[in-house]
Amino acid sequence: MALSVFSSAAQGFSTMPSTPVLPLSAETVHWGYFSKLETPKMTIASGEKVVVEMASHHACDDYDKMVKGDPGMESVFEWSTSVKAVSRRGASGGGDGVHVLTGPIYVEGAEPGDILAVEVLDLAPRKNPEGKTFGSNAAAWWGFQARSSKVDGTPFTSGDFSGHDTNDEVVTIYELFEEDGMHYATLSYQFKWPTITDPEGVERNYIAYPGTCVPHDYMGFSDTVATMGWTKAADITYMSEPYQAKIPLNMHIGCMGLAPASHDSVDSIPPMPTGGNLDDKRIGKGTTMYYPIEVAGGLLSMGDAHAAQGDSELDGTGIETSITGTFKITVIKAAEFSKPWMPLLDFPLGETADTYIIHGFTETDYLETYAANPGDIYGASSIDAAMHNAYTQTRKFTMAAYGLTEAEANTIITQGVDFGMTQLVDGNWGVHALVPKAIFMEERRRQLAPASATAKKNKMRKLMDAAKSLKKPKALRKK
Repeated sequence: MALSVFSSAAQGFSTMPSTPVLPLSAETVHWGYFSKLETPKMTIASGEKVVVEMASHHACDDYDKMVKGDPGMESVFEWSTSVKAVSRRGASGGGDGVHVLTGPIYVEGAEPGDILAVEVLDLAPRKNPEGKTFGSNAAAWWGFQARSSKVDGTPFTSGDFSGHDTNDEVVTIYELFEEDGMHYATLSYQFKWPTITDPEGVERNYIAYPGTCVPHDYMGFSDTVATMGWTKAADITYMSEPYQAKIPLNMHIGCMGLAPASHDSVDSIPPMPTGGNLDDKRIGKGTTMYYPIEVAGGLLSMGDAHAAQGDSELDGTGIETSITGTFKITVIKAAEFSKPWMPLLDFPLGETADTYIIHGFTETDYLETYAANPGDIYGASSIDAAMHNAYTQTRKFTMAAYGLTEAEANTIITQGVDFGMTQLVDGNWGVHALVPKAIFMEERRRQLAPASATAKKNKMRKLMDAAKSLKKPKALRKK
């Protein structure tokens, strides 16, 4: 039984008692990094269904609405003058990586060279003790608006980060609601990001460190955050009556993937061949993701869930919210690859009932290109390079999957495939291609050129042999 978007199971309790649950707590998450050294928090068999609770790393933008009274959330975000529940945040521990990731999950039988298929069966919002769900959007220094002048021609400022005394960063708190059987998010209020001092005495005048709790001063806000030791330099500026837009919900997982083999720990922000922070709004209920496995067990982690987001994630984030997901996780062994594209997979591939989702980045494998200093990818971000990679990956995929020549692939892609900007904010920028299955349906081929079952079987065998023998040129992995 699938969970309703607003069902009582939204706190992470499955309707199927036998389904294992990975609950949310400081003990079951790692903050801001993927690592092959991280101790698994759950071990499952291939083909098993699991329920995973995920926390938004922006929940402390309003502690009372998104954390308070929820034991799992309080456990993760506990940071006072005496306790910092999740002390390591980022690949180096210095905040270089922001996402709260639940896991990793060790999948028995998963080995390097295999593929892990993760089917999203359901996503449900995490309700607060009052039965409501909120989310946060940050128009921040890493958003596209920081690289483009404001409408009046003046620059977007972000405190010390941009070398200014002023800060234009704005956070919008959204509330999720149901109306006439449809589900939406609407703006609850907005506020300008204040100068905040954390419980360790560090002052920051822009959005700079994961898990920062905002000490609000609006009427009715509790003293919990202040009691933990968070202070602000001045009263917060609020926009309490924003335009009440109705944003249709499109729940999806922004950051889900496997630990890479090349480095002990990597920043959770730039996407990589084994997945990670794709920020693709299509990774929701009904989508299956295929990830190339690089380490034993795969080590699957997930978080950064969104209630909604447009392509590009333009201002910096989606509507960041906490979500509980139900998944079916299956190992596809290399020796049992059944489709011609499988031996070639070197990027995270999505599949729905009617579409394949190809993902291309500025660098297909930035961890190889910038092996000595992976952080260099942030200075090399390029949507043009991402488009080149997405185009190359789409040609490789369609040629292998459907036995096309390059000339056939070029014309069919041009007429039948849509490309779009997945995200412009994650360092390793992304472009996706949506490949409709219908244009390649076998029935269409049979109408034009009937073939016997034996001929079709021979053709498939040839395609598989060709795919297995096709080497991936280094140039195609990088550019």
